[in-house]
Amino acid sequence: MRRTTPDLPDQSAGQIEPRFHADCAPSVSFFIKAIVALALLLPALVQGATVVVIRSSDAEPYVEAEKALHDRLVAKNYVVRSVSIKEASTPGVDTHIGRPDVVVAIGTPSARWVHKQLPADIRFVYCMVSNAADAGLLQGRSSIGVTTDVDISQQISLIAEALPRARSVGLLYRSNAPESVSSLQMLEEAVPGNWTVQAVAVNDFPSVADAIDSLTQKNVDVIWTTPDQKLYDTPSVRTLLLAAVRAKIPVWGFSPAFVRAGALIGVGVEPAAEGNQAADLVIKAINNPKTIKREADSPQEFQIAVNLMVAEQIGLEIPESLTKRAAFVFKPEN
Repeated sequence: MRRTTPDLPDQSAGQIEPRFHADCAPSVSFFIKAIVALALLLPALVQGATVVVIRSSDAEPYVEAEKALHDRLVAKNYVVRSVSIKEASTPGVDTHIGRPDVVVAIGTPSARWVHKQLPADIRFVYCMVSNAADAGLLQGRSSIGVTTDVDISQQISLIAEALPRARSVGLLYRSNAPESVSSLQMLEEAVPGNWTVQAVAVNDFPSVADAIDSLTQKNVDVIWTTPDQKLYDTPSVRTLLLAAVRAKIPVWGFSPAFVRAGALIGVGVEPAAEGNQAADLVIKAINNPKTIKREADSPQEFQIAVNLMVAEQIGLEIPESLTKRAAFVFKPEN
């Protein structure tokens, strides 16, 4: 019997055709799954920008702001670490801070220190800062941040809601301090056209108490206060609130603590919202470093505080619509 051999491809011609079974070919879904897996893996392989946070203290509002900022940035794959202001302020700032992409200061004390000590080529962001101008943050090196100062137009809107008949606003200010004069000018621009502003310069009087007496003798419907630490220390706040209650003049407080102490109404910030807003500024600073100049943003969110005990003392009634929106309502104890 003659054997027959199968036809073999002509190897000398290099014409070898591979043969695949249909069930062995990689499917489209396989490639899609591989791409998705790679996309999920990449963030873990690529380290993001480095951010150092310097907190003024362990006060709860600062801690809440830091946590929100940390969580937002870590979700973006940034490397975030915290340094206490005590550690940062010891000799050799580079030892504790190093060379991060951005340094974030939480609270006015740390913001002041960072503004003075941080090398100019490291980007600087801050939050939970009261009166950025007074803290010196709007001069010198570039920085961006979010303050605890709620936009004045929003403050006036709340005053108008709480006191529908109000037409005259009084305030204390320092005529020899540019930032205090600026606050007065912003107030004058923010009030409605049929309102008047009556300002008393404390530096024109022998004492703050004398200036307060002068203000309460004027025909004002509400006294507006600002977070001016050189003007409103504990004794002056106490003197103002007592004088205002005696004169039955409501006071606008620049913080919930001020309202608790005896102001009729005021606002405060939500620390977590401040932290989130600061995180957005960090991302902006990293992605668009050329846009960083000197910028202080107002908080995007704030909390209302009302004092119903003071309202009762001076014979006023806070609208229920406002009380329902308030995060802090100080009531008489039963």
